[in-house]
Amino acid sequence: MATDLTFIPCKTASGVDEIRTRALKLESRLRLLLIQVDGQKRIADLQATIGEAMSETTIADLRRLRDLGLVGWDDSLSAQRGSSRTQ
Repeated sequence: MATDLTFIPCKTASGVDEIRTRALKLESRLRLLLIQVDGQKRIADLQATIGEAMSETTIADLRRLRDLGLVGWDDSLSAQRGSSRTQ
């Protein structure tokens, strides 16, 4: 299943704690991405910031951060936006 690039990831409380404590000893690439997740930038914006060459890696890294419980995004928001456009 493809990730909708309009999703806006947000740090969870665990993500905020990880920035402060570095308890998980994330790879630098993951830590930098976690720092950039601010609840305002879409996935596409994060990809643009990091660079096109890393776009697929960015999605994989965001999924990894989500699996670790450090970021989240509501997949249902995309469906709601799509249905409001058709009305």
